[in-house]
Amino acid sequence: MNRRELYNFAIAQEQRSQKLYQGLAKSFGEPETNSFFTELVNLEKEHELKLRNAFSQEFPGEDPQPESQEIKEIPSVDLKDPAQLLQFAITREEEAAKSYYSFAENTAQPDIRGLLLHLAKEEEQHKTLLLTEMQRILGALEWFDPSELDGFMDF
Repeated sequence: MNRRELYNFAIAQEQRSQKLYQGLAKSFGEPETNSFFTELVNLEKEHELKLRNAFSQEFPGEDPQPESQEIKEIPSVDLKDPAQLLQFAITREEEAAKSYYSFAENTAQPDIRGLLLHLAKEEEQHKTLLLTEMQRILGALEWFDPSELDGFMDF
C-alpha cells in the first residue's frame, strides 16, 4: 500500500467509525449514552482532520479520495443487543489501533510514524472508553463480591 492509499484507507476508516457512533448515539435512548457516542463521533472527526492535514502537507494541492465505506451489515451481531453492538465497536477500535501500528512500522518518515502511533494510542483509549461504557450500561460494575451475600437472605 503506498502512502496515498494509506491516507485514503485511514480516512475512510475514520469516517466509517463516525457513522457507527452516530448510529449508536441514535440507538441508545438514554441521554448520557447518546452524549457518550456523540463525543466518540467528535474524536473520530478529529482523527480524520489530522489525517487530512497530514495528507495536504505531503500532497499539496490534492484532496484525499477515501473510498466510501458504509456499514451495510454487521455480521453475527444482533442489532437489538447493546452488548453485542458495543463489543463490535470495541473490536473496530482494536482493529484500527493494530492498523495504525502496522502502518507506523512500515513508514520511514518520522513525522508520519509519530502521527500514526499517536492515532493508534487514541484508538486504544477509545476502546477503554467503550469498555467502561459497556460496564456502565450493562451494570457490570459491582462494588461487592456476590458471595458476600451468602446467608443474608436467610432472615
